[in-house]
Amino acid sequence: MLPLLKLLNQVIYFLLELSMLASFGYAGFHSSDRPYRNYLVGFGLPLVAAILWGIFMAPRSNYRLGSPYRSFLALMLFGISAFLLYRTGHMHLAIVFAGIALVSELTAVALKQ
Repeated sequence: MLPLLKLLNQVIYFLLELSMLASFGYAGFHSSDRPYRNYLVGFGLPLVAAILWGIFMAPRSNYRLGSPYRSFLALMLFGISAFLLYRTGHMHLAIVFAGIALVSELTAVALKQ
């Protein structure tokens, strides 16, 4: 039962990561009235988030953070993502995303993933 729960949480966590990048891009493309700025922020925000995630959060990274710091960074990025969803008018989606992210992170901490 425990390996199944770990696998399910890893799948949910991966989907949260993809959703985070998508919400950063969506918010970036709706950030300004100027098209070139929308493209810059729309591609730049997810790129910066992916670089941070790859350096500090990826399982095979040489600079992977320890357990409490990794959880803090993940919750911070997921929180920013939820906030950006809220700012773009998707309040219910932001609440659901934040709730799933919090439960998934708490599960990962409890299972020591």
